[in-house]
Amino acid sequence: MNNKTFEVLEFNKVLELLSEFAMSEKAKIRSRELTPITDEGKIKRWLNETSEACTIIEKSSSIPVHSLHGVEQILTLADKGYMPTPEQFEFLGAFLDSVKKIKRFMIKQEYHAPTISSYAYSLYELSDLVDEISRCIRNNQVDDYASRSLTKIRGKIITIEEKIKTKLTQIMKSFSSYLQEQVVSVRNGRYVVPVKNEYKRKFSGAIVDQSSSGQTVFMEPHDLNKLQDELGYLKVEEEVEVQKILGHLTDLTASYKQELLINIEGMVSYDFIFAKAKLSQSMKGNEVQIKQYEGFQIFNARHPLLGLNAVPLTLSLGQEYMALVITGPNTGGKTVTIKTVGLLSMMVQSGLHVPADSFSTFSIVKNIFVDIGDHQSIEHSLSTFSSHIQNVIDILRQSREDTLVILDEIGSGTDPREGMGLAISILEEIYNSGAMLIATTHYSEIKDYAEKAEGFQNGSMDFDIHTLQPLYKLIVGKGGDSQAFSIAQKLGMPANIINRAKEISNSRSTEEVAIVPKTKNRKKFERKIEKVRSEKHTRNYQIGDAVWIPHLHTKGIVEMTANAIGEMKLIVKGEKMTLNHKRVKPFIQAEELYPNEYDMDQVFDAKDIRKKKKLMDRKFVEGLTIDIDQE
Repeated sequence: MNNKTFEVLEFNKVLELLSEFAMSEKAKIRSRELTPITDEGKIKRWLNETSEACTIIEKSSSIPVHSLHGVEQILTLADKGYMPTPEQFEFLGAFLDSVKKIKRFMIKQEYHAPTISSYAYSLYELSDLVDEISRCIRNNQVDDYASRSLTKIRGKIITIEEKIKTKLTQIMKSFSSYLQEQVVSVRNGRYVVPVKNEYKRKFSGAIVDQSSSGQTVFMEPHDLNKLQDELGYLKVEEEVEVQKILGHLTDLTASYKQELLINIEGMVSYDFIFAKAKLSQSMKGNEVQIKQYEGFQIFNARHPLLGLNAVPLTLSLGQEYMALVITGPNTGGKTVTIKTVGLLSMMVQSGLHVPADSFSTFSIVKNIFVDIGDHQSIEHSLSTFSSHIQNVIDILRQSREDTLVILDEIGSGTDPREGMGLAISILEEIYNSGAMLIATTHYSEIKDYAEKAEGFQNGSMDFDIHTLQPLYKLIVGKGGDSQAFSIAQKLGMPANIINRAKEISNSRSTEEVAIVPKTKNRKKFERKIEKVRSEKHTRNYQIGDAVWIPHLHTKGIVEMTANAIGEMKLIVKGEKMTLNHKRVKPFIQAEELYPNEYDMDQVFDAKDIRKKKKLMDRKFVEGLTIDIDQE
């Protein structure tokens, strides 16, 4: 599934929420990079993992999952021969301790979580490495007892330092008047005392450093030279021994590279699985049923980003019908509804629980294509409609079986009549491709089409006419209205205007509506109407004439000439149509198309009706009728 679908359906936001429940950076990255899959067995296993983790969380408040911070870096250093610091080794020890705890914890959960508990058997406790780190490292330092040599060296260092401190105490008492203050400090690795600058030649010692003001010099007493040299040698020996110990720990760590990598991966997996469980709990999610090729049966579903107060959604798709057309007022929840279906489908195929009843069933789709929102492209100078159509063209190229297509306000953004025709044509093409389809629209004609077309079903968003508020509830099996009349009437629009609007709206087209407004000067208006009528008949078409219909880019045959308001009946591609004579142009006259005395019934009547007429012309046949509607 493409990134555009992820973004439009806000799948990335769900993944970001998931990552917030993970502890380790690797598990956070895995959460953000999670994508839907189509392998039925793997999807079911992922969902089951999440369910088992939920069961464990319900029974235990604390899960010993480690954050892994810096563990991979330690392993990388050790593998390349670089020595980690004592602090890093202590951190590695803490990680291995967590591995031991999670392994024992998960094995105890075998009854409640047989699948994910079995993963613990692949973890390595590495007791010898843990014991060695514990023996050698303490308080982020190499311990005195890490080796016998280090114990002896540090013992000597302590002895020498005590001697130095004793001598320094004596010197400070004897030469207190020479000193700036009674403080011992270390400069350049040597113990020194602060001597006033004017006494530096009287004090027996060597200048090691001086203050920035120059009033104090830091001097090493001559009596300490030998002891300090000996201390320096011991410090070097100490550092060499510490490096030996760290080197030993490094080699031991590197020898367990594969085991440590498995432990890291195992800890990341547990971190990720429990993050999915925590996400499920936060949105009151459930494991749903996967039934390939059986469509969707969704019960009481909520959009996962809208919280627990969202109105539940119930719908089916892909069984009794493959296409659902949703109508209803603006801000009624149509877009949220179709987004919910697509988003939950992606979550399920990613192994995530969804906020819906557990007995809901989801089909596996190989792709989800969406056209939702304003696609206006300033960069490519495309209008909203053009960008929308370009997106739909891409969808038409790719839609096929095992795909879900979601279209919002199909055909909008252009002339309503042409947009409606284009919308129905697009819906037919997608339906014929075998894809499952959910679309929203404002066109009542599309609602009527879905009412009659095989494989289509209507749906509408419920609306409270008393409060003028949408209820955000989907009603499947019933087409909705825009509620414009109801809202206008509720707000005080005069009844005559509402009734007139309904009359116009219920007509097949605005051309069929007789324009007869109320006027005080009725006769003057009637004379004006008569003048308009006479002008309309300046172009006289005859029955049988072929006319060109510009907006349909096709021709039609005149079945009935223009009436008083200029309307004429045509046969267009075998279908009857009523159009105003102004919307057609002369094409070929009837006399050029048909020979003299040609039976025009052959053009306008069906074969069975022509047979009935001929029979009636010859004699009376009891029970023989011709349905006027057929004519």
